[in-house]
Amino acid sequence: MKKAILISLVLCLNITNYGQELIERSTKAPTEKTILEDAPQKDKSYVAPVLPEKKEGEIKGRSASYIPIGQSGNAYGLYGNSRTYLWAEPELNSVVFTHRMTGGVEYDGNGRVAYDVSIDGGTTWETNVKVYQQDPPGPQWIDEPARYPQGAIINPSGNSDPANAFYTYFCPILDMTNGNWGGYAYGSNPLAETDPPNPTKNNLTSGGYFWRYIPDAYTATTLGEIWYIDGNYEGADYIYNGTLTLGHGSIVDSELLIEESLMDFMEVGDAINDHKIAFGPDGLTGYIMIMTDWQSNEVPFTGYHPVLIKTSDGGQTWSEPIQVQFGGVDGIETIKYYWYEYLWSITPEPYEPPHPDSTWFNMGYHGDIVVDGQGNPHITGIIALATDGGWYPSQHTMATWHLYSNDGGSTWDAIALYDNIFFDGEIGGLAMYNRPYAMSTYDGRYIFFSWLDTDLDGSEENINPNIFIVGYDTEEQIYGPVNNVTELSLYWYSAFYGSGSHYVFSGIEQNLNCEIPFVFTEYTVPGDPSSEMNFYYIDNYVYDIPIGIDEENSNYYTMNVAQNFPNPAYANTSILITTETSGLINLIINNLMGQVVYSESVYNKALAHTFEFNVSNLKSGIYLYTVEIGNRSITKKMIVQ
Repeated sequence: MKKAILISLVLCLNITNYGQELIERSTKAPTEKTILEDAPQKDKSYVAPVLPEKKEGEIKGRSASYIPIGQSGNAYGLYGNSRTYLWAEPELNSVVFTHRMTGGVEYDGNGRVAYDVSIDGGTTWETNVKVYQQDPPGPQWIDEPARYPQGAIINPSGNSDPANAFYTYFCPILDMTNGNWGGYAYGSNPLAETDPPNPTKNNLTSGGYFWRYIPDAYTATTLGEIWYIDGNYEGADYIYNGTLTLGHGSIVDSELLIEESLMDFMEVGDAINDHKIAFGPDGLTGYIMIMTDWQSNEVPFTGYHPVLIKTSDGGQTWSEPIQVQFGGVDGIETIKYYWYEYLWSITPEPYEPPHPDSTWFNMGYHGDIVVDGQGNPHITGIIALATDGGWYPSQHTMATWHLYSNDGGSTWDAIALYDNIFFDGEIGGLAMYNRPYAMSTYDGRYIFFSWLDTDLDGSEENINPNIFIVGYDTEEQIYGPVNNVTELSLYWYSAFYGSGSHYVFSGIEQNLNCEIPFVFTEYTVPGDPSSEMNFYYIDNYVYDIPIGIDEENSNYYTMNVAQNFPNPAYANTSILITTETSGLINLIINNLMGQVVYSESVYNKALAHTFEFNVSNLKSGIYLYTVEIGNRSITKKMIVQ
């Protein structure tokens, strides 16, 4: 019956004006088993958007800079999952970005790993500092090249001098000992020792009890330690064998040393889409997060979902698995009822939508996690309507969520942050997912969530992405507005594979002014991921969270209406609304004589909603647009060319 109902929703949507077909997808994320990286044909469907004039310098009161940093030979090392590519260390005012290098598949090609480093908060950089090179060619091609490198800074306790800290890298390598894959490479380099660098290098291989694949989880703690997690996937078909590999390392005599252990988890053949690991400010409380449907121990009406394993003693011991259940009687109420009114509105008679207690939900394919100052976990990613065999990550049936626990993982709640327009897109054969990131200040009080989406009217995929962000005060439990980071900038609609840092820079004035580090990729040949890629660092993007809010101003961020962009508008324009109030949002556009020239209403439960509309049928001039939510309204001016 569940599938029959959702099929009827497809038929219904196809004859409405939503313009978004509801398509069931597999819950299992596509696997990545490429070895040769032969150049795909240029994606003929990719067309660079025609945009209004973009700006350099201050935008909407912000003076973010877009700084060119390193390069890589293609897009393969960065696409797919959100991983630890970018790492800021507030105590050192330093930031590093890890990536592959330029070149082909030969010895001096793109199987090498480098990092870019700034020790002045992201203003100036040393780029392409090589730390890993595969061994000379041997009998088995391709000589242990690196693929999805991750990196972080290890800072000794109490140190504030970058010269005493270390950069660390960690990446899978193609050594053929487990199908095409099988190895890890890791090492370290004195953070500021770049000309020349003096890196260490260690390689691990598959065999015995450890079967290595493509790790997604890597982090550093305030205690000066690194941790990583990966599943053991055995053989050419990469079947999960029921154990996780847990790695733990530190700097000893200027070298990164790692110890590994195996952790029994789930059963042979259970599926995993993502792994993440994070620790709190004390360096002792941490969580492993596994995205799985855990078919051997499934929970009601819940597909892929986070399962956590917790430590409170710095990784000496770990808890039993904690499942974050979405659906069913014991599921999270805000998730269960989020799409209920929508399902009623589109379900044709004589059908009725399933009751929230018997509606399926799925999270994926990727997620991220941070730990706040009280040792509580905060998770972000896309959750969508589902069935017991698939899910529907489509507009109107998916959203980016904040999942959180205020009691160390015992009970859970959630709030929808943003109704996503697109889940993914494809450029030249490579997927552009929404890439969720969770970030925090060093003390864990303020956390931030970012994601990618294409909000360009007329787009059919997430192939012209902007970076979106929202902040959250864990003590006051209030959210800031949802911001479009790249809006109106030189890289508006082109923040490809945007990535955030685990930590952000912060400083307190009247508001808490947090500088949020981001990196994204620029295609040198539009639509061709096999071409060389340029990386850009976003410097001085400041996000303000109010502190010390008194009762009189407690609704400071319950409603925020952005200026329409572009403005002046000549064709398509959009308005981003942030609200903590669920319900009907009305948009009304009037000319200066008070006549209504456009109106639109939407029922919204997320923290943010974007109105998109076409003004080409309006006469040139000045208009007023009003956004109404409940008994509150905000009016702003719009210019139509």
